[in-house]
Amino acid sequence: MASQLLIMVASRCLCGGKAMRPSGSRAWAIFLFITCWVFFFIAEVCLLVASVRNGYHTKYLSDPSYSCQKVRKGIFGAGAAFVVLTGIVSELYYVSYSKANDGQPSYDRDAGIRMGSL
Repeated sequence: MASQLLIMVASRCLCGGKAMRPSGSRAWAIFLFITCWVFFFIAEVCLLVASVRNGYHTKYLSDPSYSCQKVRKGIFGAGAAFVVLTGIVSELYYVSYSKANDGQPSYDRDAGIRMGSL
């Protein structure tokens, strides 16, 4: 969660700062931004479900009919895999975002028409 927060603060969550220049990098940045959040959500849900199953299993340990050891390992594994995928996609998102912001023309100077000396 901290890495997701860090990458969103660094890139201003695509909603703050200067507009990105139109290019393929901008399209990839938007696509990877959405993919990053989807993977993050899936990872969080998998880890939450696995921890709930683990808590249920330890609470009702005496019941022999309930066996979720393989399911629990699979859910934790899927959650861990999506955490890694989120990290990879976040890195790719930041690279695409940085490329889309490179070469921005600076508008610090006055670009208007000036009147000549009268």
